[in-house]
Amino acid sequence: MDTIHISQTQAILWFMVLNAGIGFVLGLIPLLFGYFSKQLKLGLIAIAVTTVGGAIVGIIVSIPATIIFTWLVARNARRAKNVGFPPAEE
Repeated sequence: MDTIHISQTQAILWFMVLNAGIGFVLGLIPLLFGYFSKQLKLGLIAIAVTTVGGAIVGIIVSIPATIIFTWLVARNARRAKNVGFPPAEE
Protein backbone atom coordinates (compact mmCIF):
# COMPACT_ATOMS: atom_id res chain seq x y z
CA MET A 1 0.00 0.00 0.00
CA ASP A 2 1.35 3.39 -0.99
CA THR A 3 1.61 6.24 1.47
CA ILE A 4 -0.38 9.39 0.90
CA HIS A 5 1.46 12.68 0.77
CA ILE A 6 -0.21 16.07 0.94
CA SER A 7 1.35 19.48 0.91
CA GLN A 8 1.20 21.91 3.82
CA THR A 9 -1.30 24.07 1.92
CA GLN A 10 -3.58 21.09 1.33
CA ALA A 11 -3.38 20.12 5.00
CA ILE A 12 -4.33 23.64 6.09
CA LEU A 13 -7.26 23.71 3.65
CA TRP A 14 -8.54 20.33 4.89
CA PHE A 15 -8.23 21.55 8.48
CA MET A 16 -10.19 24.71 7.61
CA VAL A 17 -12.92 22.73 5.82
CA LEU A 18 -13.25 20.34 8.76
CA ASN A 19 -13.46 23.18 11.28
CA ALA A 20 -15.93 25.10 9.08
CA GLY A 21 -18.12 21.99 9.02
CA ILE A 22 -17.98 21.75 12.80
CA GLY A 23 -18.77 25.45 13.06
CA PHE A 24 -21.72 25.03 10.69
CA VAL A 25 -23.17 22.20 12.76
CA LEU A 26 -22.75 24.23 15.93
CA GLY A 27 -24.28 27.25 14.21
CA LEU A 28 -27.44 25.27 13.51
CA ILE A 29 -28.30 25.48 17.23
CA PRO A 30 -28.82 29.26 17.39
CA LEU A 31 -30.19 29.28 13.82
CA LEU A 32 -32.98 26.83 14.62
CA PHE A 33 -33.57 28.45 17.98
CA GLY A 34 -33.83 31.81 16.23
CA TYR A 35 -36.15 30.42 13.58
CA PHE A 36 -38.61 29.09 16.13
CA SER A 37 -38.31 32.24 18.28
CA LYS A 38 -38.92 34.53 15.28
CA GLN A 39 -35.35 35.86 15.49
CA LEU A 40 -34.18 34.51 12.12
CA LYS A 41 -31.87 37.43 11.31
CA LEU A 42 -29.86 36.86 14.48
CA GLY A 43 -29.81 33.12 13.76
CA LEU A 44 -28.41 33.71 10.28
CA ILE A 45 -25.71 35.98 11.67
CA ALA A 46 -24.89 33.27 14.20
CA ILE A 47 -24.44 30.53 11.60
CA ALA A 48 -22.22 32.82 9.51
CA VAL A 49 -20.03 33.73 12.49
CA THR A 50 -19.68 30.14 13.72
CA THR A 51 -18.86 28.82 10.24
CA VAL A 52 -16.35 31.50 9.25
CA GLY A 53 -14.87 31.70 12.75
CA GLY A 54 -14.57 27.93 12.83
CA ALA A 55 -12.77 27.89 9.49
CA ILE A 56 -10.30 30.57 10.50
CA VAL A 57 -9.63 29.84 14.18
CA GLY A 58 -11.41 26.56 14.90
CA ILE A 59 -13.68 25.50 17.71
CA ILE A 60 -12.06 28.14 19.92
CA VAL A 61 -14.45 30.59 18.21
CA SER A 62 -17.31 28.28 17.24
CA ILE A 63 -18.29 27.06 20.70
CA PRO A 64 -18.33 30.48 22.43
CA ALA A 65 -20.14 32.02 19.44
CA THR A 66 -22.79 29.30 19.64
CA ILE A 67 -23.32 29.97 23.33
CA ILE A 68 -23.38 33.76 22.96
CA PHE A 69 -25.74 33.81 19.99
CA THR A 70 -28.10 31.29 21.58
CA TRP A 71 -28.25 33.54 24.64
CA LEU A 72 -28.84 36.62 22.46
CA VAL A 73 -31.67 34.90 20.58
CA ALA A 74 -33.30 33.84 23.85
CA ARG A 75 -32.94 37.32 25.34
CA ASN A 76 -34.34 39.07 22.26
CA ALA A 77 -37.19 36.58 21.95
CA ARG A 78 -38.15 37.21 25.56
CA ARG A 79 -38.02 40.99 25.03
CA ALA A 80 -40.09 40.77 21.84
CA LYS A 81 -42.63 38.61 23.62
CA ASN A 82 -43.05 41.17 26.42
CA VAL A 83 -43.26 44.26 24.18
CA GLY A 84 -46.72 45.66 23.65
CA PHE A 85 -48.41 43.79 26.45
CA PRO A 86 -49.62 45.55 29.57
CA PRO A 87 -48.08 44.34 32.82
CA ALA A 88 -49.86 41.48 34.47
CA GLU A 89 -52.31 42.57 37.13
CA GLU A 90 -52.50 40.68 40.34
